[in-house]
Amino acid sequence: MSGKFSPSSRFSRARAVAIFEADGKAILNYHLTRSPVVKDTPLPKPTKHNPPPRLASLHFPEDANVNDILDQAEVTYPWLLQSGAKFVAKPDQLIKRRGKSGLLALNKTWPEAKAWVAERAGKEQQVEHVTGVLRQFLVEPFVPHPQDTEYYINIMSVREVSRVSAPFGFP
Repeated sequence: MSGKFSPSSRFSRARAVAIFEADGKAILNYHLTRSPVVKDTPLPKPTKHNPPPRLASLHFPEDANVNDILDQAEVTYPWLLQSGAKFVAKPDQLIKRRGKSGLLALNKTWPEAKAWVAERAGKEQQVEHVTGVLRQFLVEPFVPHPQDTEYYINIMSVREVSRVSAPFGFP
């Protein structure tokens, strides 16, 4: 491993490629109402497609001004300015156990989330034995829920199909 936080630094198998959380969520959101049903379901057929997800994917290049990027985010993602809205902010760089490493801001207003990101963007961070610069963040709406209802999803493409894992991984 290169010792950096980046999508290219984490491969679980020779052909497996990790992607950003924001990209994975956008892909799922797009295809959930567009993919053919392969098994009978009691659920009604969708009558419309999902709206675009509220995912503010923020990239901080080495030579960029952090505040300029955060100000532009308010233009690109106007929903960040919605009165009373609460958000989750986190690095989107394939870091495991972000919460245990203090890299998860929950239930924050946009000014709070913005300040949290500004404190960390472009700065070196050590997580366990790996050190790297945080350049990619995700800010999304905060959805209160019990901890035991949160799941990790793994999607693996196998030839012509993609398999979505059960809550605890592939059998």
